[in-house]
Amino acid sequence: MRHIPILSLILAGTMVAATPALAITVTNQDKAEHTFTVDQGEEQADRKLAAGASTEVECKGGCELRVRGSGYGRSVETGDKLVIDGEGMIRFAGEDIVTGSIKSPDAAKQ
Repeated sequence: MRHIPILSLILAGTMVAATPALAITVTNQDKAEHTFTVDQGEEQADRKLAAGASTEVECKGGCELRVRGSGYGRSVETGDKLVIDGEGMIRFAGEDIVTGSIKSPDAAKQ
């Protein structure tokens, strides 16, 4: 019977270690604090993010993130990394600001 509590601890530790993989990372690269909304359909929550800070957002079934006052959002999935740029706009990390396309790893080397 002593094996059951040990197994429970191992499983609980595995679940905690796996949590970041289920999250989306948002980094505020602006010099100002921003409020962004996590829209998961019927549920919405506002979160503040200090200048230069990063946070993780759980978004298990996909959701949309919007920065208050920016006028648009991004549909995101587990594992995505987004940034709030110096103009307060949210975009995917590595996204080309001019075209909105994602830069390929080969393009970054050139």
